[in-house]
Amino acid sequence: MLPSEAAGVDLVLPATGAGGAVYSTNAISGSALACCRIVRTSDSAEMDIGYRTISRKIDIASAMAFKASPSDAILVKTWYDQSGNGNHATQTTQAKMPKLLAGRDAIIAGTRRADNTLANALPRYFDIPAGVAFNRLGNTKLMVFASSVSLQGMTPYEFPNNAQSDALLLSQSNAMSIRWYPGAVNDKTPAAKDVLEFYGMGTGATGSGIYRTTGTKSTITAPTTLAIAGGYLGFSSVASAWNKAARQDYCLFAVYPSQLTDTQITDARTAAITAFGVPTSFDNNLIFVGDSITEGVYTDDNKTLPRLASAAVSASNKQIWNLGVAGQTMATIATNQATREGTLYSGSITGKNVFHLWAGTNDIIAGTGVASTVMGQIQTWVANRKAQGSSVRCVVGTCLPRTGFGAAGSAKDLDRQDLNTQIRNNASVNGYTVADFAADAVLGLVATTADTSIYPDGTHLSASAYEQYAAPISAAAINAALAS
Repeated sequence: MLPSEAAGVDLVLPATGAGGAVYSTNAISGSALACCRIVRTSDSAEMDIGYRTISRKIDIASAMAFKASPSDAILVKTWYDQSGNGNHATQTTQAKMPKLLAGRDAIIAGTRRADNTLANALPRYFDIPAGVAFNRLGNTKLMVFASSVSLQGMTPYEFPNNAQSDALLLSQSNAMSIRWYPGAVNDKTPAAKDVLEFYGMGTGATGSGIYRTTGTKSTITAPTTLAIAGGYLGFSSVASAWNKAARQDYCLFAVYPSQLTDTQITDARTAAITAFGVPTSFDNNLIFVGDSITEGVYTDDNKTLPRLASAAVSASNKQIWNLGVAGQTMATIATNQATREGTLYSGSITGKNVFHLWAGTNDIIAGTGVASTVMGQIQTWVANRKAQGSSVRCVVGTCLPRTGFGAAGSAKDLDRQDLNTQIRNNASVNGYTVADFAADAVLGLVATTADTSIYPDGTHLSASAYEQYAAPISAAAINAALAS
C-alpha cells in the first residue's frame, strides 16, 4: 500500500480556494464524495462509482460489473470535485465522454490511439466549470493514478501504465505547460516514480514545453510540446511518444499556476515524494511486450499478466513494465521496438533485463502476416534485444486460439499452429525461452474459446484464466530465463 492509502490521499496542494477543484481517481482524505458518474453505452443507464475500501483507488470492478454485456463501453459523464466546492468536471455529449478502461485500473481515458497518433481521433474530454481558473495559486489539482505495473519485493510504487496510454483531456482555454518529477525522464533508467504537473501559462509564465524539475529547469524540445487544440488539452504530437521524454505515462497530475516559485515547487515535490515514497533501485527489469492479452482488457489492474506473473517470479527487487497495447501486431512491434521497449533496457542493474514478448495473433487474424513473416520479425526483435547487453534475456509466448481463427484445422488456426511450432523450434538457436501458453491442456484448446469463464469474448482472457493458467506459464519461463 502507498503510505497514505488506507486513509485516502493528501497530495501536493494543501488547500483550494473557492475557484478550486480536486479531481482524483484515488480517494482524497476528508471527502465522502463518489469518484465519478458513469454511463453504459448499451442503454445510457447511469450510476455513481466510488473508491475501493483497501486500495482507495477508483472502483473499476463495480464499473465493469455495470456492463450489460462484454461489448458494453463504460463512459464517464461526471468527475466529482473532491474539494467540496462543487466544481464537478462534466461531459454531456456521450460521443465525447472519456472511457473507463479495465486493465488500466485507475485511468479515466481519452480517445484510444492504437496507431500512436492523434490523426482522426475523436476528442473525449471533460469541461471544467468556468469558476475553476488555472492561473490562480493553489487552486486546482487533478490526480490520475494509472498503472498496469507493480514493483514486487520493494517499496510499492505505482509505475505509470504503458507509454501508449490514452490521454485524459480537459477543456480549458488557458495555455498549459507540463513539469515532470522526480528523476530524469530522458535517460535509460526510468525514475521509480514519475509525477506530472500541469500549470497555467498566464502572466509571469516562464515558458512552455516539458521541463525536468530535478535541479536546473531545462526545456525538452519538440515533438513533445503541449498544446490546446479544439478546446481540449492534448499533446500536439505523439509520433515519438515512446521517447522517454515524451512518454504519456500518466500517474499524477497537479495543476499549478505559472506563478509558483521554486520554493513552492520544491514544497509540492516534497509532499508528493512523502506520499509516494522515495525512488528505490531495482535489480531485475521485466518488460512485457504484446497486445491486448498482455495489457489485460478483461481484468482489473492487479490481475493482468505482468502483475500476476511478476509476483510469482523468484527474483526480488523487480521493476515491471506492461507495454501491452490493444490491437498491436508483431509488425508494429518490429517497426517501433527501438523507440519503445528498447528504451527500457537498463545497463546499470545487477540482475537481468527480461523482455517478455507475446504477439502475432493480430497479424494472423488480420491476414497481414503469415507464420514465416511473423517468425522472422520475432527473430529480429530477439536479436535486437540481446544486442543491447549481456544482461538481456528474452521470453517468447506461443499464440492462443481465438474464435476469429475458426475451428481447429481452419486456415488461420493452422497458421497459428505453424507459428507456434516455429517459435518452439527456433528457441535454442535464437537464444530465447518459450512461454508455451498454447501447449496448456485447457488454455490452448480451440474448444476452450467458447468457455466464457476463460475467454469472455472468445479472444481475451479472464482474470481467473490469467491466475490459473497464463501467469504460472509466464512466471516459469521468466524464472528459467533469469537462471540462464
